[in-house]
Amino acid sequence: MDYLFFKSLHLILIISWMAGLFYIPRLFVYVAQDNARKRTSIYIEQQKRLLYFTSPLGLLGIIFGALMLAQSVALLDTFWFKTKLVLVGFLVLYNIFLFIEHFRQTQLKIRTVLQYKFINEVVVLILIPIVFLSVFKWQ
Repeated sequence: MDYLFFKSLHLILIISWMAGLFYIPRLFVYVAQDNARKRTSIYIEQQKRLLYFTSPLGLLGIIFGALMLAQSVALLDTFWFKTKLVLVGFLVLYNIFLFIEHFRQTQLKIRTVLQYKFINEVVVLILIPIVFLSVFKWQ
Protein backbone atom coordinates (compact mmCIF):
# COMPACT_ATOMS: atom_id res chain seq x y z
CA MET A 1 0.00 0.00 0.00
CA ASP A 2 2.75 2.49 0.93
CA TYR A 3 4.59 1.71 -2.30
CA LEU A 4 1.57 2.57 -4.48
CA PHE A 5 0.94 5.74 -2.46
CA PHE A 6 4.58 6.79 -2.88
CA LYS A 7 4.46 5.91 -6.57
CA SER A 8 1.32 8.01 -7.12
CA LEU A 9 2.84 11.03 -5.39
CA HIS A 10 6.13 10.47 -7.22
CA LEU A 11 4.36 10.53 -10.60
CA ILE A 12 2.24 13.59 -9.78
CA LEU A 13 5.24 15.55 -8.51
CA ILE A 14 7.57 14.56 -11.36
CA ILE A 15 4.94 15.42 -13.99
CA SER A 16 4.50 18.84 -12.33
CA TRP A 17 8.27 19.37 -12.24
CA MET A 18 8.58 18.38 -15.89
CA ALA A 19 5.90 20.93 -16.83
CA GLY A 20 8.16 23.62 -15.39
CA LEU A 21 11.25 22.20 -17.10
CA PHE A 22 9.39 22.33 -20.41
CA TYR A 23 8.00 25.85 -20.01
CA ILE A 24 10.83 27.82 -18.39
CA PRO A 25 13.11 27.59 -21.47
CA ARG A 26 10.18 28.79 -23.56
CA LEU A 27 10.17 31.93 -21.41
CA PHE A 28 13.88 32.30 -22.22
CA VAL A 29 12.93 32.30 -25.90
CA TYR A 30 10.33 35.01 -25.28
CA VAL A 31 12.95 37.20 -23.59
CA ALA A 32 15.34 36.72 -26.51
CA GLN A 33 12.57 37.64 -28.97
CA ASP A 34 11.64 40.79 -27.03
CA ASN A 35 14.07 43.10 -28.81
CA ALA A 36 12.41 46.27 -27.53
CA ARG A 37 12.57 44.93 -23.93
CA LYS A 38 8.93 45.89 -23.37
CA ARG A 39 7.91 42.60 -21.71
CA THR A 40 11.30 41.24 -20.63
CA SER A 41 10.74 41.96 -16.94
CA ILE A 42 7.40 40.13 -17.04
CA TYR A 43 8.96 37.03 -18.63
CA ILE A 44 11.86 37.08 -16.16
CA GLU A 45 9.43 37.31 -13.24
CA GLN A 46 7.46 34.36 -14.66
CA GLN A 47 10.72 32.37 -14.92
CA LYS A 48 11.51 33.11 -11.29
CA ARG A 49 8.07 32.11 -10.06
CA LEU A 50 8.09 28.87 -12.04
CA LEU A 51 11.62 27.97 -10.97
CA TYR A 52 10.84 28.53 -7.31
CA PHE A 53 7.53 26.65 -7.60
CA THR A 54 8.48 23.65 -9.73
CA SER A 55 12.00 22.95 -8.41
CA PRO A 56 10.75 21.91 -4.94
CA LEU A 57 8.19 19.68 -6.67
CA GLY A 58 11.06 17.90 -8.41
CA LEU A 59 12.88 17.51 -5.12
CA LEU A 60 9.78 16.05 -3.48
CA GLY A 61 9.28 13.75 -6.47
CA ILE A 62 12.83 12.49 -6.06
CA ILE A 63 12.25 11.98 -2.33
CA PHE A 64 9.15 9.87 -3.01
CA GLY A 65 11.13 7.95 -5.62
CA ALA A 66 13.75 7.26 -2.95
CA LEU A 67 11.00 6.05 -0.59
CA MET A 68 9.86 3.65 -3.33
CA LEU A 69 13.45 2.51 -3.79
CA ALA A 70 13.77 1.86 -0.05
CA GLN A 71 10.98 -0.68 -0.41
CA SER A 72 12.58 -2.32 -3.44
CA VAL A 73 16.36 -2.03 -3.03
CA ALA A 74 16.94 -4.82 -5.57
CA LEU A 75 16.31 -2.22 -8.28
CA LEU A 76 19.84 -0.97 -7.69
CA ASP A 77 21.11 -4.22 -9.21
CA THR A 78 19.41 -3.54 -12.55
CA PHE A 79 20.99 -1.74 -15.48
CA TRP A 80 17.82 0.14 -16.45
CA PHE A 81 17.42 1.64 -12.98
CA LYS A 82 21.05 2.73 -12.71
CA THR A 83 20.73 4.34 -16.13
CA LYS A 84 17.52 6.05 -15.07
CA LEU A 85 19.23 7.45 -11.97
CA VAL A 86 22.01 8.91 -14.11
CA LEU A 87 19.42 10.54 -16.38
CA VAL A 88 17.54 11.93 -13.36
CA GLY A 89 20.87 13.40 -12.27
CA PHE A 90 21.06 15.13 -15.67
CA LEU A 91 17.55 16.52 -15.08
CA VAL A 92 18.69 17.96 -11.76
CA LEU A 93 21.72 19.52 -13.48
CA TYR A 94 19.41 20.88 -16.18
CA ASN A 95 17.23 22.45 -13.47
CA ILE A 96 20.33 24.06 -11.94
CA PHE A 97 21.32 25.32 -15.39
CA LEU A 98 17.86 26.94 -15.71
CA PHE A 99 18.48 28.83 -12.44
CA ILE A 100 21.86 30.02 -13.76
CA GLU A 101 20.35 31.07 -17.08
CA HIS A 102 17.55 32.89 -15.30
CA PHE A 103 20.16 34.81 -13.29
CA ARG A 104 21.99 35.67 -16.55
CA GLN A 105 18.78 37.01 -18.04
CA THR A 106 18.12 39.19 -14.98
CA GLN A 107 21.44 40.85 -15.88
CA LEU A 108 20.29 41.08 -19.53
CA LYS A 109 22.95 38.61 -20.67
CA ILE A 110 20.73 37.04 -23.28
CA ARG A 111 21.59 34.29 -25.74
CA THR A 112 20.12 33.98 -29.23
CA VAL A 113 16.63 32.65 -29.90
CA LEU A 114 18.11 29.62 -31.64
CA GLN A 115 20.30 28.79 -28.64
CA TYR A 116 17.28 28.92 -26.35
CA LYS A 117 15.28 26.73 -28.71
CA PHE A 118 18.04 24.11 -28.51
CA ILE A 119 18.12 24.45 -24.72
CA ASN A 120 14.35 23.92 -24.75
CA GLU A 121 14.78 20.51 -26.42
CA VAL A 122 17.38 19.12 -24.01
CA VAL A 123 14.77 18.08 -21.48
CA VAL A 124 12.95 16.00 -24.12
CA LEU A 125 16.17 14.16 -24.94
CA ILE A 126 16.51 13.25 -21.27
CA LEU A 127 12.83 12.45 -20.65
CA ILE A 128 12.33 10.01 -23.54
CA PRO A 129 14.89 7.43 -22.38
CA ILE A 130 13.67 7.77 -18.77
CA VAL A 131 10.14 6.87 -19.83
CA PHE A 132 11.24 3.96 -22.02
CA LEU A 133 13.56 2.61 -19.31
CA SER A 134 10.81 2.86 -16.70
CA VAL A 135 8.18 1.20 -18.86
CA PHE A 136 10.23 -1.60 -20.46
CA LYS A 137 12.67 -2.13 -17.57
CA TRP A 138 15.42 -3.39 -19.88
CA GLN A 139 17.95 -5.56 -18.16
